[in-house]
Amino acid sequence: MAEQEEKKGIFKKAAEALSSKDEKETIAKLEAELKASQEAVKSLLNQNIDTKKDSSEELKAAEAKIAQMEAQLKAMKDKQINEAKEDRLQGFANKKTMLDSTLKPKIITVHTVESNNETLSHVALKYYKHATPPYWQYLEEHNKEVLEGSHKNIRMGMKLEIPELPDDLKD
Repeated sequence: MAEQEEKKGIFKKAAEALSSKDEKETIAKLEAELKASQEAVKSLLNQNIDTKKDSSEELKAAEAKIAQMEAQLKAMKDKQINEAKEDRLQGFANKKTMLDSTLKPKIITVHTVESNNETLSHVALKYYKHATPPYWQYLEEHNKEVLEGSHKNIRMGMKLEIPELPDDLKD
């Protein structure tokens, strides 16, 4: 019996862990019926040749029932696996959303560039009281899409988001 438990695959273990009690009972019932039908087929094959005509109809019926039960069993297992996949994907999506919301810095304000001579260091000096590279580069990194990837693309009328400083840049 212990050997059978060791031989269970990871999907079977996952399906057992995630399925409800009713589904497990239904699967066990179907497996028992499947075994009984298989035994009935074996006994029919071992019967006397004289009763072959009568037993051939029973054999066909038993084989049809076996095929039907195997299909039901496969459908139940597929359903359990798909439900487990969906639950896992939903869990990953929830975790990703939670991480994204915690990683994005809080926006202090939105700054509109007032002249073509204004630079990111001017903006950093105005909001962070520092015009050194770590501060304006932080602004550049946060506004990459607006600046199209370069701090040289700052133009009059652009709207730059001013994020809260990370702990390592705060005074």
